[in-house]
Amino acid sequence: MSDFLDVLSIYYFCDAMANLRPLNPAEYLGCTDIYELVKTHFARGFDLAPRGTPERIEQMRAAYLGFLNWQDANPALVAELRGAAEARALGEAPAALR
Repeated sequence: MSDFLDVLSIYYFCDAMANLRPLNPAEYLGCTDIYELVKTHFARGFDLAPRGTPERIEQMRAAYLGFLNWQDANPALVAELRGAAEARALGEAPAALR
């Protein structure tokens, strides 16, 4: 679970940064990869269809719903991870955005 929590920390950091300012292209691509990792964590138990196919889209939708359910089941941990990510994002944001 530790690797997953590391990925979640980055996921919440991406979310916090995107709430402060538009992400630059490199950040956007990196965060997209992280979002995909989070979703695929919840897509275990079946082989993923090729990207861009209707089957893959449905698998990712189901995986995301699994993630949302996990968040609902772990509110204290989610609050802790989000809080740390928001503090880090504010620390890295230009003063004008704080």
